[in-house]
Amino acid sequence: MSTKINRHLANKLLEAVKREVNQRLEQSLHNAVLIDLCKEKPSERMPKLCDFEVKIGNRPNFRLPPGKSVTHIFDETDGKLLILGALGSGKTTVMVELAKELINRAQNDPEQPIPVLFDLLSWKKSLSLADWIVAELKLKYGIQDKIGKQLIQQQKLLPLLDGLDELEPRQRELCLQAINRLVVGENPVKHLVVCTPLEDYKRCKTRLRLQGAIYLRPLTEAQIKEYLVGASSLQLWYAIEEDPNLLELAKAPLFLCMMTLAYEEILIQAWKRLPSKEERLKYLLNAYVRFLLTRKIKSRYYGKEPRPEATRPWLVFLAKRMKEDKQVEFAMSQIQPDWLQTNAQKSMYRLGVGVTLGGIAGMGGFVLRYILWRNGYIPWNYARFLGFATEKRFLQKVGDRFRFTHELIGQHLAQM
Repeated sequence: MSTKINRHLANKLLEAVKREVNQRLEQSLHNAVLIDLCKEKPSERMPKLCDFEVKIGNRPNFRLPPGKSVTHIFDETDGKLLILGALGSGKTTVMVELAKELINRAQNDPEQPIPVLFDLLSWKKSLSLADWIVAELKLKYGIQDKIGKQLIQQQKLLPLLDGLDELEPRQRELCLQAINRLVVGENPVKHLVVCTPLEDYKRCKTRLRLQGAIYLRPLTEAQIKEYLVGASSLQLWYAIEEDPNLLELAKAPLFLCMMTLAYEEILIQAWKRLPSKEERLKYLLNAYVRFLLTRKIKSRYYGKEPRPEATRPWLVFLAKRMKEDKQVEFAMSQIQPDWLQTNAQKSMYRLGVGVTLGGIAGMGGFVLRYILWRNGYIPWNYARFLGFATEKRFLQKVGDRFRFTHELIGQHLAQM
């Protein structure tokens, strides 16, 4: 085995991660507001929806000064950083933006490690975190196991870990312990970033052995107003400015973006009368889904786009399958027989594969998609629909894989 990582393979991985990061940032909800409402660059009218509180070692907490970025804090913590915030505060976006800066470094300096985004939802307690990372590198980027192990052993990889909150509580505790073993165990990683909601992390007994943390503070009322003025949405501001419950929801950038886009789908007085935060959030998510379903676009995939009443169940089915399979990203190749819902459908599939020329290569997948289509779970041309759902902004397309624009949207659809 070569003792040095092949530079060509390293560059190939770096380019793949760069494409992924750029695609995710381009397809963010904040960019959707800019495109739909402002049609201008972020620097011209729209304020950045973030305000950071920082904790490094034993030093007192401090606010991130103007002109300094999360990358500065990453450096001050020797590259071992925890990103915390409330639901919808933009934690993942901050981590992806940090990845973009670290990719630039790695491109300019071959000695810098390659930042790679990983989602912990698929981690299993039977695997060490290092072995899981190796498996994920192979699954997502086609990196062979021996190369993945070399990347870790030679400190050429910079893992950025998300999705800790999507694990069950016991699994989450075990995962935190596994992360600590990766940080301080035998052959520890030099750099590591973890992103998780503050409330979930506070409920855990295990504390990560990282050098520092940043916390995304809730937006202030002044920031909310400034954002809505920039988005030409003063009417929304007037509707929520005297309502503490709706203002509280708007303090999360994700929900503020959704409010801004879906405002015409919201009956403000009905929304205000809802008694709990959970019901108000559910109302907002329903309004946002309606907005996306009815939003008029010029599709590259359909001359006449599918009706909302057809599109919704296809999205719901996909969300349910991804939830049950514990998938954050989906590729066409991942459609499996366990997508079938009844014993009759499964029997039809087995019979169809047996009859179709003895089950020659590729025919099983055709039979499976036919049964799913006949039962209304998916459209006939699924690849075309996934492209359309991306245009509608339900999904983000990352290479040949798809993910919901925010895990909360996928979770909401899966409950329908």
